[in-house]
Amino acid sequence: MPKKFKNKKNIFVIIGLVAFVLILFCANLLSSFLVLQTEKSACNLSSNQLTYYAVTFDKALSQKGAQALAKDYQKLGAGGYSFAQGDYFYILSSCYLNKNDALLVQNSIKTNHNLETSIIEIKSPSITFSLTVDSEEKKVFQKALNSFENAFKLLFDIAISLDTLVYNEISARLAINSAFSTINTVVSDFNILFGNVEEENIKTLKTYLEDLLQTMQKLCGGLPINEEQTLSSLIKYRYCEIIDLSIKLGKEINSK
Repeated sequence: MPKKFKNKKNIFVIIGLVAFVLILFCANLLSSFLVLQTEKSACNLSSNQLTYYAVTFDKALSQKGAQALAKDYQKLGAGGYSFAQGDYFYILSSCYLNKNDALLVQNSIKTNHNLETSIIEIKSPSITFSLTVDSEEKKVFQKALNSFENAFKLLFDIAISLDTLVYNEISARLAINSAFSTINTVVSDFNILFGNVEEENIKTLKTYLEDLLQTMQKLCGGLPINEEQTLSSLIKYRYCEIIDLSIKLGKEINSK
Protein backbone atom coordinates (compact mmCIF):
# COMPACT_ATOMS: atom_id res chain seq x y z
CA MET A 1 0.00 0.00 0.00
CA PRO A 2 1.46 3.42 -0.91
CA LYS A 3 2.73 5.38 2.09
CA LYS A 4 0.74 8.46 1.11
CA PHE A 5 -2.56 6.56 1.10
CA LYS A 6 -1.75 4.93 4.45
CA ASN A 7 -1.13 8.36 6.03
CA LYS A 8 -4.47 9.66 4.75
CA LYS A 9 -6.23 6.61 6.16
CA ASN A 10 -4.62 7.22 9.55
CA ILE A 11 -5.75 10.86 9.53
CA PHE A 12 -9.37 9.81 8.80
CA VAL A 13 -9.23 7.28 11.64
CA ILE A 14 -7.95 9.95 14.06
CA ILE A 15 -10.62 12.45 12.92
CA GLY A 16 -13.28 9.76 13.39
CA LEU A 17 -12.08 8.97 16.90
CA VAL A 18 -11.98 12.66 17.86
CA ALA A 19 -15.50 13.17 16.49
CA PHE A 20 -16.76 10.13 18.44
CA VAL A 21 -15.22 11.44 21.68
CA LEU A 22 -16.77 14.88 21.09
CA ILE A 23 -20.20 13.33 20.49
CA LEU A 24 -19.94 11.35 23.72
CA PHE A 25 -18.82 14.46 25.60
CA CYS A 26 -21.70 16.58 24.23
CA ALA A 27 -24.24 13.84 24.96
CA ASN A 28 -22.98 13.57 28.53
CA LEU A 29 -23.07 17.37 28.94
CA LEU A 30 -26.63 17.57 27.59
CA SER A 31 -27.71 14.75 29.87
CA SER A 32 -26.24 16.52 32.90
CA PHE A 33 -27.95 19.78 31.86
CA LEU A 34 -31.36 18.08 31.55
CA VAL A 35 -30.94 16.45 34.95
CA LEU A 36 -30.12 19.83 36.48
CA GLN A 37 -33.14 21.37 34.79
CA THR A 38 -35.55 18.84 36.28
CA GLU A 39 -33.88 18.53 39.69
CA LYS A 40 -36.20 19.73 42.46
CA SER A 41 -35.13 21.85 45.39
CA ALA A 42 -36.80 23.43 48.41
CA CYS A 43 -37.58 27.15 48.20
CA ASN A 44 -39.85 29.88 49.54
CA LEU A 45 -41.89 31.85 47.00
CA SER A 46 -43.68 35.06 47.97
CA SER A 47 -45.94 37.69 46.47
CA ASN A 48 -45.19 41.38 47.02
CA GLN A 49 -46.67 43.25 49.94
CA LEU A 50 -48.36 46.28 48.39
CA THR A 51 -49.93 49.53 49.56
CA TYR A 52 -52.58 51.07 47.32
CA TYR A 53 -53.71 54.68 47.66
CA ALA A 54 -57.41 54.84 46.86
CA VAL A 55 -59.30 58.00 46.00
CA THR A 56 -62.74 57.66 47.62
CA PHE A 57 -65.86 59.72 47.07
CA ASP A 58 -67.97 58.71 49.99
CA LYS A 59 -68.62 56.00 52.57
CA ALA A 60 -71.61 54.22 54.04
CA LEU A 61 -72.35 51.90 56.93
CA SER A 62 -73.70 49.17 54.62
CA GLN A 63 -72.65 47.73 51.27
CA LYS A 64 -76.11 48.40 49.84
CA GLY A 65 -75.88 52.03 50.86
CA ALA A 66 -72.47 52.40 49.25
CA GLN A 67 -73.60 50.70 46.02
CA ALA A 68 -76.60 53.03 45.78
CA LEU A 69 -74.36 56.08 46.14
CA ALA A 70 -71.84 54.72 43.61
CA LYS A 71 -74.16 54.94 40.59
CA ASP A 72 -73.83 58.71 40.11
CA TYR A 73 -70.05 58.59 40.44
CA GLN A 74 -69.77 55.78 37.87
CA LYS A 75 -71.34 58.06 35.26
CA LEU A 76 -68.34 60.38 35.76
CA GLY A 77 -65.81 57.60 35.13
CA ALA A 78 -65.15 56.64 38.76
CA GLY A 79 -64.88 52.96 39.56
CA GLY A 80 -67.54 53.07 42.24
CA TYR A 81 -66.37 49.85 43.89
CA SER A 82 -67.68 49.26 47.41
CA PHE A 83 -64.72 48.36 49.62
CA ALA A 84 -65.06 47.31 53.26
CA GLN A 85 -62.48 48.73 55.67
CA GLY A 86 -63.02 49.21 59.38
CA ASP A 87 -66.64 50.15 60.11
CA TYR A 88 -67.39 51.54 56.66
CA PHE A 89 -67.89 50.66 53.02
CA TYR A 90 -65.89 53.14 50.95
CA ILE A 91 -66.81 54.08 47.38
CA LEU A 92 -63.50 53.77 45.54
CA SER A 93 -62.92 55.94 42.49
CA SER A 94 -59.45 54.69 41.49
CA CYS A 95 -56.32 53.23 43.09
CA TYR A 96 -52.62 54.01 42.79
CA LEU A 97 -49.34 52.52 43.95
CA ASN A 98 -47.88 56.03 44.22
CA LYS A 99 -49.47 58.44 46.71
CA ASN A 100 -48.53 61.51 44.66
CA ASP A 101 -50.54 60.15 41.73
CA ALA A 102 -53.57 59.78 44.01
CA LEU A 103 -53.13 63.37 45.24
CA LEU A 104 -52.98 64.66 41.65
CA VAL A 105 -56.23 62.87 40.79
CA GLN A 106 -57.86 64.14 43.97
CA ASN A 107 -57.00 67.73 42.97
CA SER A 108 -58.24 67.11 39.42
CA ILE A 109 -61.61 65.87 40.68
CA LYS A 110 -61.96 68.96 42.86
CA THR A 111 -61.06 71.27 39.96
CA ASN A 112 -63.13 69.60 37.22
CA HIS A 113 -66.16 68.34 39.17
CA ASN A 114 -66.08 70.40 42.39
CA LEU A 115 -66.33 67.18 44.42
CA GLU A 116 -64.59 66.50 47.70
CA THR A 117 -62.70 63.22 48.00
CA SER A 118 -60.42 61.52 50.49
CA ILE A 119 -57.51 59.10 50.17
CA ILE A 120 -57.32 55.85 52.12
CA GLU A 121 -54.51 53.32 52.26
CA ILE A 122 -55.32 49.75 51.28
CA LYS A 123 -52.74 47.12 52.16
CA SER A 124 -52.47 43.85 50.25
CA PRO A 125 -50.44 41.38 52.34
CA SER A 126 -47.64 39.19 51.08
CA ILE A 127 -48.20 35.43 51.00
CA THR A 128 -45.43 32.84 51.13
CA PHE A 129 -45.35 29.21 50.03
CA SER A 130 -42.68 26.68 51.00
CA LEU A 131 -42.30 24.31 48.05
CA THR A 132 -40.07 21.63 46.57
CA VAL A 133 -40.12 22.34 42.85
CA ASP A 134 -37.99 22.26 39.71
CA SER A 135 -37.02 25.40 37.81
CA GLU A 136 -40.06 25.38 35.50
CA GLU A 137 -42.51 24.80 38.37
CA LYS A 138 -40.86 27.59 40.33
CA LYS A 139 -41.25 30.03 37.44
CA VAL A 140 -44.93 29.14 36.88
CA PHE A 141 -45.79 29.32 40.59
CA GLN A 142 -44.11 32.73 41.00
CA LYS A 143 -46.05 34.09 38.01
CA ALA A 144 -49.26 32.84 39.62
CA LEU A 145 -48.42 34.61 42.89
CA ASN A 146 -47.72 37.84 40.97
CA SER A 147 -50.80 37.59 38.76
CA PHE A 148 -53.08 39.76 40.96
CA GLU A 149 -50.54 42.59 41.03
CA ASN A 150 -49.86 42.21 37.30
CA ALA A 151 -53.57 42.15 36.43
CA PHE A 152 -54.07 45.38 38.37
CA LYS A 153 -51.14 47.03 36.59
CA LEU A 154 -52.38 45.95 33.15
CA LEU A 155 -55.88 47.32 33.77
CA PHE A 156 -54.55 50.44 35.49
CA ASP A 157 -52.48 51.29 32.39
CA ILE A 158 -55.50 50.73 30.12
CA ALA A 159 -57.71 52.99 32.27
CA ILE A 160 -55.08 55.75 32.27
CA SER A 161 -54.62 55.44 28.50
CA LEU A 162 -58.39 55.67 27.98
CA ASP A 163 -58.78 58.69 30.29
CA THR A 164 -55.90 60.54 28.59
CA LEU A 165 -57.22 59.69 25.09
CA VAL A 166 -54.20 57.58 24.19
CA TYR A 167 -56.79 54.82 23.66
CA ASN A 168 -60.26 55.11 22.25
CA GLU A 169 -62.91 52.58 23.33
CA ILE A 170 -62.00 50.12 20.56
CA SER A 171 -58.28 50.07 21.32
CA ALA A 172 -59.05 49.92 25.06
CA ARG A 173 -61.24 46.84 24.55
CA LEU A 174 -58.52 45.20 22.46
CA ALA A 175 -56.03 45.90 25.25
CA ILE A 176 -58.45 44.38 27.79
CA ASN A 177 -58.68 41.20 25.70
CA SER A 178 -54.88 41.06 25.52
CA ALA A 179 -54.64 41.47 29.31
CA PHE A 180 -57.13 38.65 29.79
CA SER A 181 -55.08 36.43 27.48
CA THR A 182 -51.94 37.15 29.54
CA ILE A 183 -53.63 36.19 32.83
CA ASN A 184 -55.36 33.20 31.23
CA THR A 185 -51.97 31.81 30.17
CA VAL A 186 -50.62 32.14 33.71
CA VAL A 187 -53.65 30.41 35.24
CA SER A 188 -53.63 27.66 32.61
CA ASP A 189 -49.92 26.93 33.21
CA PHE A 190 -50.55 26.84 36.96
CA ASN A 191 -53.44 24.41 36.56
CA ILE A 192 -51.35 22.09 34.37
CA LEU A 193 -48.57 21.82 36.96
CA PHE A 194 -50.46 22.28 40.24
CA GLY A 195 -54.14 21.64 39.47
CA ASN A 196 -54.14 18.22 41.13
CA VAL A 197 -52.06 19.15 44.17
CA GLU A 198 -54.04 18.48 47.37
CA GLU A 199 -52.09 20.84 49.65
CA GLU A 200 -54.72 23.15 51.17
CA ASN A 201 -53.02 26.51 50.56
CA ILE A 202 -52.31 25.64 46.91
CA LYS A 203 -55.98 24.70 46.44
CA THR A 204 -56.93 28.06 47.96
CA LEU A 205 -54.60 29.88 45.59
CA LYS A 206 -56.09 27.94 42.67
CA THR A 207 -59.62 29.02 43.68
CA TYR A 208 -58.64 32.70 43.83
CA LEU A 209 -56.82 32.47 40.50
CA GLU A 210 -60.06 31.19 38.95
CA ASP A 211 -61.91 34.14 40.55
CA LEU A 212 -59.30 36.50 39.09
CA LEU A 213 -59.79 34.99 35.65
CA GLN A 214 -63.56 35.29 35.91
CA THR A 215 -63.23 38.95 36.88
CA MET A 216 -61.09 39.60 33.81
CA GLN A 217 -63.54 37.65 31.66
CA LYS A 218 -66.47 39.76 32.89
CA LEU A 219 -64.54 42.88 31.90
CA CYS A 220 -63.98 41.42 28.43
CA GLY A 221 -67.75 40.91 28.18
CA GLY A 222 -68.20 44.64 28.82
CA LEU A 223 -71.43 44.31 30.82
CA PRO A 224 -71.68 47.39 33.10
CA ILE A 225 -72.42 47.13 36.81
CA ASN A 226 -74.95 49.98 36.51
CA GLU A 227 -76.66 51.69 33.60
CA GLU A 228 -74.78 54.64 32.10
CA GLN A 229 -71.51 53.43 33.58
CA THR A 230 -68.56 54.40 31.36
CA LEU A 231 -65.93 51.91 30.15
CA SER A 232 -63.30 53.79 32.18
CA SER A 233 -65.43 53.31 35.29
CA LEU A 234 -65.88 49.61 34.57
CA ILE A 235 -62.13 49.03 34.17
CA LYS A 236 -61.47 50.77 37.51
CA TYR A 237 -64.28 48.81 39.16
CA ARG A 238 -62.71 45.52 38.03
CA TYR A 239 -59.18 46.42 39.10
CA CYS A 240 -60.52 47.43 42.53
CA GLU A 241 -62.26 44.05 42.65
CA ILE A 242 -58.91 42.38 41.86
CA ILE A 243 -57.22 44.28 44.70
CA ASP A 244 -59.99 43.09 47.02
CA LEU A 245 -59.45 39.50 45.85
CA SER A 246 -55.72 39.71 46.59
CA ILE A 247 -56.44 41.00 50.11
CA LYS A 248 -58.96 38.23 50.81
CA LEU A 249 -56.50 35.63 49.48
CA GLY A 250 -53.75 37.00 51.72
CA LYS A 251 -55.97 36.96 54.81
CA GLU A 252 -57.13 33.40 54.12
CA ILE A 253 -53.64 32.01 53.49
CA ASN A 254 -52.01 33.86 56.39
CA SER A 255 -54.72 32.85 58.87
CA LYS A 256 -53.96 29.12 58.43
